[in-house]
Amino acid sequence: MRRAKDIVNTPPEKQFTMRIFTSTLLCPAILQLCASAMALDGPKPDEVAWLKEHAISLKTVEAGHGFDDLQALKQLIGEARVVALGECTHGTREVFQMKHRLVEFLAAEMGFTVFSIEANMPESCAVSDYAVRGQGDPRRLLDGMYFWTWNTQEVLDMIEWMRAFNAAGRGRIAFTGFDMQTPDVAMGIVTEFLKRADPAYAGQAEQSYALAGHRTDAEPAAPYCTLVGTFPLDNCLGKQIRFTGQIKTEGVTRPQAGLWWRVDGPDGVLAFDNMHDRAPTGTTDWKLFTITLDVPRDAVNINFGLLDTGDGVVWFDDLAVEIDGRRLALVGQFDLDFEQFQSAAPLGFSLNSNQYLVGPDVSVFKSGRQSLRVEHRAKAPSPRSPQPRPADISAACKAVLEHMDASKTQYAALTSQRDADWAIQNARVVAQCEQMKANEISRDESMARNVQWILEHEPQGARIVLWAHNGHVHNRPGAMGSWLRRTYGKDYVVLGFACGEGRYTAIGNDGLGIYPLQPPPADSVDAFFRAAQIPIGVLDLRTASKDDASSAWLTQARPFRMIGALATDFQFGACNVQECYDALIYIDQTTPTRSLRN
Repeated sequence: MRRAKDIVNTPPEKQFTMRIFTSTLLCPAILQLCASAMALDGPKPDEVAWLKEHAISLKTVEAGHGFDDLQALKQLIGEARVVALGECTHGTREVFQMKHRLVEFLAAEMGFTVFSIEANMPESCAVSDYAVRGQGDPRRLLDGMYFWTWNTQEVLDMIEWMRAFNAAGRGRIAFTGFDMQTPDVAMGIVTEFLKRADPAYAGQAEQSYALAGHRTDAEPAAPYCTLVGTFPLDNCLGKQIRFTGQIKTEGVTRPQAGLWWRVDGPDGVLAFDNMHDRAPTGTTDWKLFTITLDVPRDAVNINFGLLDTGDGVVWFDDLAVEIDGRRLALVGQFDLDFEQFQSAAPLGFSLNSNQYLVGPDVSVFKSGRQSLRVEHRAKAPSPRSPQPRPADISAACKAVLEHMDASKTQYAALTSQRDADWAIQNARVVAQCEQMKANEISRDESMARNVQWILEHEPQGARIVLWAHNGHVHNRPGAMGSWLRRTYGKDYVVLGFACGEGRYTAIGNDGLGIYPLQPPPADSVDAFFRAAQIPIGVLDLRTASKDDASSAWLTQARPFRMIGALATDFQFGACNVQECYDALIYIDQTTPTRSLRN
C-alpha cells in the first residue's frame, strides 16, 4: 500500500491513477470504493411513488438539444455563484455528456462565465487560449493536462462547443483548472517571471525548486502489491479484532511487507494499521506478526489484507482472524492459508500489483501444501546520495511563495497586476503540491482554495461551474466541497451523479480498459432510481425529509456507487446523499468514455 507522501515520483501521466489508488485504501472520505455491509430495506411502493413525483425527467444527455427540460434547474440553483458537477466514475460517457450539456445551460441561460476542472491549474488554464481566443491545438492542449480521464472525445467536444460559443458572441466561458498535483509547469512559469521581475532572487528560487526536481528525477516508479478483502461487519462492532499471519523474507532491503487492516466510519478512517514501523527486513525465517484493533460501533466498512512495497521475496501463510479472543472459521469466505490459491487472487480477495510476481509456492510454506509468494521483479535501485526530506522541499517552496507574495506590489509595478498575480498563484500551486507530498495540507483543501482564487480574479459577481469526482465535490468533512460550503454557504450548490448499469473506462491490471458496472444492491440509492424507471432525471435532495416515511431513505447512509480511476469489484460505499449533495442526477444506461489516446 502506498501512502500519499510516497507516491510523488510516478510519471505525471500516472500520478492521478496512483493517488486514486491511495485514496481507495487510505482515505474513504475522499473516495470510497469498498463494499458496505448494511442491513437496509429496498424500495417500497410509497418510496418509489415519491421519487417519481419529485424527480424531473430529462430528455437527453447530449448538448445542443435545447433547454426546455432543464428550466427547473434555475430554481434549484438559484443565485449560487459556484455549481459543482460530480461524477460516479471517471470513465462514463453519458455522465460526461450530461455535464457538457449542463455547462452549456449554465453559460447560455444562467450567466456562468468560468469553467474549472479537476486537473492541474496552469496546464488547464492554457486550454482557454483556444476556448476563448481560438489559439492553439485543442487536442494538444487537452493532452497537456496529463490525465487520461479528461483526454476523451467527450471533453474535447465540450471544448469545441466553448470555442463556438465564445466566437459567436453569445457569451463568454473560460476553461480553467484547480488541481495542483504536478508542479513542473508552474515552476517554469515562476522562474521565467522572476528572471524578468526579480533577477536577484531568480537563482534562489531555481535552487529551491531543484530540490523537488532532483528527487523526482532520481526516484523510480513506485512499486506496490496489495491483497484487499472486505471483512463482514457482523458481530464485529464494538469488539476487538486480532489479525495474525506468518511472514518469511529473502533479500529485503527496502521494507515494507506485512499485514494491514482498516476500519471506516461514516466520515473517514476510524482505525488503521499497516505494520509500517515493524515490517520485516533482510532474510528471515517464518515469524508470526499481529495487528490488533478495536472496531467502533459506528463502523460502516472493514478492509484487510497483505501488502508489499519493498524489494526481495516475501512469503505469507497461515492468516487468522480473532474477535474478542475467539478465532473465526472463515472457510468458504476467505482462503487464509492459500491452500486453494491457483491463479488470479485467493478466495475473498482482490489483487492489485505493479512490478511484482505473485502466486502460490509449493516448495516454501509454514503449514499445509503451499504459501503465497510475492517477488519484486525490478532490479534493486543503485546507491545514490541522500534525498531531501519532503518537509524540507515543502519549506523551500513555501519560502519562494512568501518572498513573491511580499514583493507583489513591486512586481505589479514592473510588469502588470495580472502577470504578478498569476506568477504568485503558480508559486502557490508549487507550494501546495509539495505540502501535499509532505502531508501538511490536503489536496482537497488546496483545490478549494484554488477555486476561490479563480473566482476572486474574475469580475465581481462572476459565476463558476466545477467538474470533479463525486468524492471531491460533496459536503462531508475533508472533501473539497466542505471547504467551498464553508466559504460560500448557500452560494455553493453541488450536483452528484449516479447510474444504473453499463460499462466504464478505468485502469486495470492490464492498463486502460473497459469494465462492467455491477448491478446496484437492492438497498442502494441507485436501486431506488432503477425501481422508479427513470432513464435520465434530476432530484432536488433538499425536498426529502427524515420525518417523511416516503423520502426518509434519502437521509440515511446507504450503498452508493463510487468508482475512481481504477477498475474495482468494490463499487459501492456508504453515503448519506442528502448530507453530501443538493441534487442528484441519475442516468440509467451508460457506456465507456472514448479515449483520445487509442
